[in-house]
Amino acid sequence: MDLKRREFLKITAALAAAGAAPVLRAAGKEAFTVYGAPAMPSVTIAVAAQQGQLAKQADVSLKIWRSPDQLRAGVASGQFKVMMSPSNVGANLRNQGRKVGMVNILTNGITQLVCKQTIAAPQDLAGKKVILPFKNDMPDIVLQSLLKKLKIDASKVSLTYAATPAEAVGLFLGKDYHAAVLPEPMASACILRGKVMGANIVRGFDLVKAWGQAFNTKPLIPMAGIIADEAYFRAHKAQFDTFHQDLKNALAWINANRQSAAKIGKNYLPAPEPALVMGLDGARLTVTKASEIKNEILHFYEILMQFNPKLLGGKMPDNGFFLA
Repeated sequence: MDLKRREFLKITAALAAAGAAPVLRAAGKEAFTVYGAPAMPSVTIAVAAQQGQLAKQADVSLKIWRSPDQLRAGVASGQFKVMMSPSNVGANLRNQGRKVGMVNILTNGITQLVCKQTIAAPQDLAGKKVILPFKNDMPDIVLQSLLKKLKIDASKVSLTYAATPAEAVGLFLGKDYHAAVLPEPMASACILRGKVMGANIVRGFDLVKAWGQAFNTKPLIPMAGIIADEAYFRAHKAQFDTFHQDLKNALAWINANRQSAAKIGKNYLPAPEPALVMGLDGARLTVTKASEIKNEILHFYEILMQFNPKLLGGKMPDNGFFLA
């Protein structure tokens, strides 16, 4: 053993004995993995994971789930402890006996309507063919509830479902659909890809504004945010407090550095940088603790209970559902 190696080992042993050993501690950081949705709020999570204070204490990482069914399976297996989720899915899981709760809301309405010819109002969807991802999940929930509230005959709107937003984009552009309901950034990606293909894809009526008018609410839908395993949250409360501030700082940075944020986001989402930049305009990103927007979330749930109680697991969530 050469002198340099002997000296290194002595120093390392001394640091360990003193409770220091920064290299060894860094290698042994506890994992703090967030399972994000394939949508724009995951950019906020990605930036927070890279730039935030929590990364100095834990091994913070972001992994993207492909579909709400994969999200549910991850929670059921116990693998997923911290995850971005459609807000109704969190309540549904809790009502099924999964000990999860809502931590925050990261978007006040991310779903967009894109069309091949302008569709200016919900009533104009009658007679149209519409494609959307995730049957019985958020895009479908919003559209179906809106149609029912406005007494628009749903049988006159032809709905087709795709497994993922990316698949919905491909089918919309390649087939004879009139419109697609897509989360950002895939709505923006669809518009940009249409230009390349020589198709003029435009945005239709604003689903969130139409929702607010139809249900006489604020023009926001608390669509998605972070949910967590309740026991894990209680055991890591300080880390969640730090991460909340990291997310708020990340969103401020994203708004001031859109192009740089898109470069980070493209590593996680199936959309090019220009679509990620454009998608920020329609994503209605926010970082709001669940307790601060509790009334809006409960009102959203009350609306869903009127139209399809199964979306929440048959009942409203208990008060313990709101973790932060």
